[in-house]
Amino acid sequence: MNIKTIYEQMPENIFVRVSKSYIVNASHIDSVDNNFVYIGENEIPIGNIYRDYFFDEFVTKKILSK
Repeated sequence: MNIKTIYEQMPENIFVRVSKSYIVNASHIDSVDNNFVYIGENEIPIGNIYRDYFFDEFVTKKILSK
């Protein structure tokens, strides 16, 4: 099973895809900048293809609306 198939089966209000290799649980995100998502000591890169979606749809609507 590939990561796209796995991601499609996950609840989209909890998980967000940030790159070709990473899906993260939104409730565990500590901080973000233009290039990385930080979860604890882990620095997860935000892929160029996923950056616009992540910031426009996820950060703006999910995090800032809290």
